[in-house]
Amino acid sequence: MNKKIVFFIVVLIGFIVTIVSFKNNKKEIPNESPKYRNISKTNFFLGKFKPIEMVTIQPEISGIVDSVYVEIGDKISINDKIARLRIIPVPEEIERTKKALKLASVNLKQKEVDHNRNKALFSKGVIAKIELEKTKLELNFAKIEYSNAQNNFNIAKKGFSKNANDSPNIVRSTINGEVLNVLVKKGVNVTERNTFNDGSTIAILVNSTSFIYEFEISEIDIASVSKGDDFSISIKALSNKIVNAKIKELKPLIKSDDSFYYLASAIVSDSISELKPGFTGLAEFVLQKRDEVLSVKEKNIIYKSRKSFVELIEEDETINEIEIKVGISDGIYTEIVSGIKKSNKIKIQ
Repeated sequence: MNKKIVFFIVVLIGFIVTIVSFKNNKKEIPNESPKYRNISKTNFFLGKFKPIEMVTIQPEISGIVDSVYVEIGDKISINDKIARLRIIPVPEEIERTKKALKLASVNLKQKEVDHNRNKALFSKGVIAKIELEKTKLELNFAKIEYSNAQNNFNIAKKGFSKNANDSPNIVRSTINGEVLNVLVKKGVNVTERNTFNDGSTIAILVNSTSFIYEFEISEIDIASVSKGDDFSISIKALSNKIVNAKIKELKPLIKSDDSFYYLASAIVSDSISELKPGFTGLAEFVLQKRDEVLSVKEKNIIYKSRKSFVELIEEDETINEIEIKVGISDGIYTEIVSGIKKSNKIKIQ
C-alpha cells in the first residue's frame, strides 16, 4: 500500500514539473505597447549657401598688373588696395593728355585773374557779393580740372599718378567683406571696364556676414512651402551646425527637360563666421506636429484595403487583428487616434 502511495506522489510531482517546465519554455510573442510621444512630419531639401552681396572687381584703365595686395580669404574694407597696374605709355595718349593739361593750366590762370579782379571790385563796393562767389566757384572747378588733367598726364607718361589715393591705376575694394577669389597674377595684361567691355576681373569679393540659401522644390512638394516660412538648415561642412532662415522668394522655373519646379531663396538670419559661399545644407520643414500622442512603430501597422490594422495580443495569448485609426507619421512612429489603448500589447511584425 505504501509503495502505491509513493508511486502516485512521484508521478504527480513529475506531472507538475512537466507542466511548469512547458510553461517556462513557452516563448512569449514579441510585442510592444503603445507609448505617448512627440511626432513631427517633416520634409527635407538640399541646397547651397550664396552671399547676398558679391562683386567682381575690374580696373578703370588697361595695363599690366604690377602688384597684387590680397590673397583668397583675406578680410577687406571699402577702399582697401586690391592691385596696382602699370600702364604702357602710348605716344598718342601722352600727347592728348599733355594738351589737356595745358588747356587746364591756361583756364586755371584765367579764373585766378577773374577772381582776383572781382575781389578788388567787391572791396570797393562796385559789384555784389554774388558776383564774387560766382568767380570763386569757377576758380575751384578750374583747380579740380587742372588736378585731374595732371593726374591723367602722369598716368599716360609714367603709368601712375602722384596722388596714390585718386589714381585709377590703384584697384580698390568697393565693399566690406572677404576675398573669395583672385584671378590675376603679377605681369598679367588686363583691360579696362567700359560701356562695350566688362573688362578683366581682378578679384571677386563677398560680404561673408550675410547669406541666402537656395534650393529647388518640385511641384509635388511646393504645397508644403510658402513665402515667409521659417525653417532650420543643418550645414554638413560644419558638423551639421544649425542655422535659421526665412523664405523670401519662390520663383517658378522650367528645366531643360521641360520639368517644372520652384527655386526657393531664403534669408539666413544667423551669422556664422565659418560659413562660406558654396557650402551645402539640408533644410528641414516641419509640416505637422503632435505633442504627447499615443503611438506605435510604423512597421507594426498592417495596411490593406485603405484601412489600418494591428495584431492585438489578448490575455490568453490569442492574437486578434483589429482596425485602428491613425494620424501623422514621422516614418518611424505613427500616431494612433483610436482603436487601442496604452495598456494593450501589439504584436511586432
